Amino acid sequence: MTIKISYDFTAMVALFPTENGGRKRPVYNHYRPSFSFNTKMQFCGEMSFLNKEEVLPGETALASVRMLPARYIRRSLKRGDAFTIHEGDKIVGTGVIQSIEKNKLVPVLH
Repeated sequence: MTIKISYDFTAMVALFPTENGGRKRPVYNHYRPSFSFNTKMQFCGEMSFLNKEEVLPGETALASVRMLPARYIRRSLKRGDAFTIHEGDKIVGTGVIQSIEKNKLVPVLH
């Protein structure tokens, strides 16, 4: 049996300005980029913004992040951990975890 872990957390995120390699268009609630936590591995998740409908390139916002279960994501994510936001191989922003709302171990039967 394989164990995967999923996280729900709140984070302060900053999108890079377009002139610094960021997106050209804003992102909206239920935005689904990839995330990395000080590794080359990327993990899938979904981001919704608190008190905002959209975030423009170059802006900072508080977001609720829900990570999909993954086998290799760290089990020790905590407040203050930094991460990068990716679209494919392009880094479009960064974030810092403000609080862990929930983490869950998910058994996967093969």
